[in-house]
Amino acid sequence: MELNGLLGIGDFMLVESSYGEQKGIRKTLDYLGKVEPEDVTEAIGIYDESKELIGIATYDNDLGFWIIFTDFIADKWQREEFDALASAIKCAKEREVKVKTEKFREGVIEFYSLGLVNRLFCDCDLKEDSFYPQDRVEVLKNVLTAYLNDVSEIKESLEIGCGDGGATIALHELGISPFTVDVNKCEICKGVEEGVLEPRKSIVLDCALLSEFFGKEFDTVFGFMVGKLTHSELYTWDKVLKEVPKVLKSRGNALFTVSSEEEAVILANLLKDDFEAEIKENRESNGYFDSWLYMGKLKG
Repeated sequence: MELNGLLGIGDFMLVESSYGEQKGIRKTLDYLGKVEPEDVTEAIGIYDESKELIGIATYDNDLGFWIIFTDFIADKWQREEFDALASAIKCAKEREVKVKTEKFREGVIEFYSLGLVNRLFCDCDLKEDSFYPQDRVEVLKNVLTAYLNDVSEIKESLEIGCGDGGATIALHELGISPFTVDVNKCEICKGVEEGVLEPRKSIVLDCALLSEFFGKEFDTVFGFMVGKLTHSELYTWDKVLKEVPKVLKSRGNALFTVSSEEEAVILANLLKDDFEAEIKENRESNGYFDSWLYMGKLKG
């Protein structure tokens, strides 16, 4: 995995049970506070491009593998506590490693994605046959090509509510490699296991918390059949959709698909303060998937 190569280590574990838990690092701080000198035979300080400590890896001789502790997405006060606890760990064999934050993030995401597939963090039973209709993929590719004009311009993108990656295939076939986020861990698990979702970019996460985990770093945010938008669910979807402009670069784009004109209008109303948008019918649709399009550009 990515972290093996970055740190030059063998088998390892992270302390938290999900990528989302890396925000609070409760287990990490608790574990670090209990580490005794005799527990550690080797330690690696992990530093980012700015020479800031973002983690420490320790080899536990009794367990026979490495344990990686990190605070790279934690809040400030937690980072301060982490630094104090990590600095207190001493052993005879110590070294430092400098990593690119983006690569380290992908390595952590990959660990949790593959942990789902290996049933460390997910106990779902994936006996059902996979269903990835190619006709939908082709229709979406046409939509994307028409909307984006030049797909090569999409450098950093995010897909919310990705599910098991049924629509993500269209992005990949056009050379777009988004971060894919969904709150349902079994869906992410299936997509990764099927080879449809990329382990280094697939995250189990509530999309209403996007800005807590991402900065303004994306050119485009996608959402295919973002969910059945009804007036009774406006509060839930309002929280999710209001996060989108917070993670887009200046004048970034949003492309969402829904099953009806009514839902497209709801999208437009929810996002009218942040986006200049157009809604239109997708006449290539099979009548349900991606029948209506919302195409928005972040206001200056």
